[in-house]
Amino acid sequence: MDQYNQDEMTIDLTKVFENFLRGFKRMWKTVLLLVLVGMVALEMKEILFFNTTYTSEAVFVPSTDLEDTYYYDSALAKNTKANLKANLVDTFNSILASKEMKNIVKDVLNVNKIPAKISVTQVENTNLVVLKVSGKSAQDAYNVATAITNNCDTLTKDAMQDVSITLLDKPTMPQKADATPNYLLAGLKGGLIGLGASAVLLIVLAIFRRTVLDKNDVKETLGLDYIAKIPYVEKHKANNPGLLINGSFIRGDFKHSFHNIRIKMEQDHRLKKHSVYMITSTVPNEGKTMVSINTAITLGQKGYKVCLVDLDMRNPSVEKTMRYANIHRTSLDYLKDKDVNLEQCIVHKDDIDIIFGSDISVDGSTELSKPRLSHLIENLREIYDFVIVDTSPLYMMEDALLVAKHVDSAVVVVKQDYATTTDILDSVDELHETLPEIVGVVINSYKKPFYSQESAGSYGYGYGYGYGYGYGRSK
Repeated sequence: MDQYNQDEMTIDLTKVFENFLRGFKRMWKTVLLLVLVGMVALEMKEILFFNTTYTSEAVFVPSTDLEDTYYYDSALAKNTKANLKANLVDTFNSILASKEMKNIVKDVLNVNKIPAKISVTQVENTNLVVLKVSGKSAQDAYNVATAITNNCDTLTKDAMQDVSITLLDKPTMPQKADATPNYLLAGLKGGLIGLGASAVLLIVLAIFRRTVLDKNDVKETLGLDYIAKIPYVEKHKANNPGLLINGSFIRGDFKHSFHNIRIKMEQDHRLKKHSVYMITSTVPNEGKTMVSINTAITLGQKGYKVCLVDLDMRNPSVEKTMRYANIHRTSLDYLKDKDVNLEQCIVHKDDIDIIFGSDISVDGSTELSKPRLSHLIENLREIYDFVIVDTSPLYMMEDALLVAKHVDSAVVVVKQDYATTTDILDSVDELHETLPEIVGVVINSYKKPFYSQESAGSYGYGYGYGYGYGYGRSK
């Protein structure tokens, strides 16, 4: 194997390990649940299905004479005498476990079914025969063993003439159970089984689940241009209005990521004369709304005339993120009512103009199919340098594709280690059929992989409002 292949394999292995660690962080609750389920399952098995048994034993010696009563050597099997001894032991064993003996025990105990299990074994290299009777209670085991020892002569006197049966050890009442439930050991075994199942699951996901971890994945796996990475930051307060670049306590590396996005869009604007951009994602909760708002703001701060339009009809989130409550008309109002003019819908805030979405769920495809959408986009195109359109995720509804018919290009937001590359590729391929121009990919909630040589910022935002309709594609 040459050096190139060796390096390639090393990278693959490190990515698998990276995926394993990320999978554990993402699924630690599932791991804990599987461990608990394993513990509970084996504990319940121990409680419900453990059979406590008691065993009473007796020892016999069948013999044809008084000499060599207890011992015979298998090496003497060629000797007739030894053969006779071996045969009589086998015969006696068969009698003790025979159907006739069981019938006698039933009659003696006056039962329809013997309440115990009978077994007969021979001590190796001896004439000693061990009778073991195991029952659910000590009394049952003792009663059956006693009935056998007291009545074995009844069957042996005719079947085994000239044979002496000596009872060495009489049956005794068992003083303790053969075994007792071990709940601690059962719990430990169940926990280990659950942990093992979790490890297998994480390994399988690490090998076969492919997501975007860094810019190399964007270029090599997705085949798209890389724009910027927005580093991850915890959202500490529930009432935080969102990480907006013009807000307080925003670190420089977070702002710098949008500086890179702005430069990329400026280049595209100059070279291709594009002005209307849709910002979307593959699935919900990848942070597209946060990226849309901050991209619009950073362009506005540079002096461009910018309008941000919320056309996510399923879950409009621009207003939620910016915490703006004084809304009179929305993008939905404009699409539905020809008497609503553009000026009524525009709100000026944070160096940009904004057309908010309606805070209700509607049939987005129906509203976005109306001719008013084309009028809206074309009117904005004439007024503004940049029009930033926040749309629904690609992999859910056809809403984003309807918007794509009217824009110049798109920016795809990909949350690190979230949507699978298969889903991303499927959604982007579908977008390409409607909109050939795609500026590139922004990686959101970026954390530096342990194998990466890139620098990772300390701050960013894993942001997004939940959708109520899951990941399934609607046709």
